[in-house]
Amino acid sequence: MSTDQSTWRISPIRFALILALIGLAVLTAYRLFRNSSPYQVEVFATSTGWGYDILNNGNPFIHQPTVPGQAGTVGFASQEQARRVGERVVEKLQETKALPTLTNDELRQLGVTIP
Repeated sequence: MSTDQSTWRISPIRFALILALIGLAVLTAYRLFRNSSPYQVEVFATSTGWGYDILNNGNPFIHQPTVPGQAGTVGFASQEQARRVGERVVEKLQETKALPTLTNDELRQLGVTIP
């Protein structure tokens, strides 16, 4: 029984294309993995409104049941407000790598009513 070895040969052009496709797949996977944030925002209801948690790689990192920097124990007026503020906190964490603070002006820009 003889086999034709030419059927198993890959032309240099096809070989280069296959290598290029593999390289692009690896590069794409690397960029997606590298750009993914370890932080996640979870919104929850409280007895006075809404709050948010920031998770770091799935572990509790920040628990914020009230509007930050405000006196009293008033939560956010809506789930959307809590999510927007939580996402802004994550942005600041990624920018500075330190625990963020939000000013009243920043809270107002995010749609939170500040007295």
